[in-house]
Amino acid sequence: MLDAALQVFLRDGYSKATTEEIVALAGVTRGALYHHFANKHELFRAVIERAQREVAEALVPPEPVDASWEAFIGGVLTALASAQDPATRRLLLIEAPAVLGWIDIRKAQEPLLHSIATMLEPVETVERGPSIRTSILARLLLAAVEEAMLYLAHADHPRHDHAIVQAEVRTILEKTGLPGR
Repeated sequence: MLDAALQVFLRDGYSKATTEEIVALAGVTRGALYHHFANKHELFRAVIERAQREVAEALVPPEPVDASWEAFIGGVLTALASAQDPATRRLLLIEAPAVLGWIDIRKAQEPLLHSIATMLEPVETVERGPSIRTSILARLLLAAVEEAMLYLAHADHPRHDHAIVQAEVRTILEKTGLPGR
């Protein structure tokens, strides 16, 4: 059902997508849709949450906390490249904030923020959880990457601008460094 919803939301956008088209494409009944989701808004939220998890997996590798800072930078640049993907660009960067709102988008990002903060935290303090400093740094880094992705999503020449944006994000990350390592 989520795959069908993704296709319809991508093709038509949230406002023009219909649950009738989604259930027809998924090969399920409306009852099945409403058994899992209260309404189109909740279905859209589920599609967005899955897409965010996919971006998060690219951003923060599943390796243990002692993954290298360069691997982390590579993950960030991979996530930045996802701004060229039509699903990411249209759904995550343009429609999701408009449909779900800023607060819901931020709530959905908490696991990602925790993962980033954990990667920033020195190994000896990971068991206690991220400090206030690393939590803030994680939010700032995520904001920088999101803003770069938004810029590329709305750029007149996204392919041309991508290399410039990627270089600037790399500079920010390299200057941040990995505390305690």
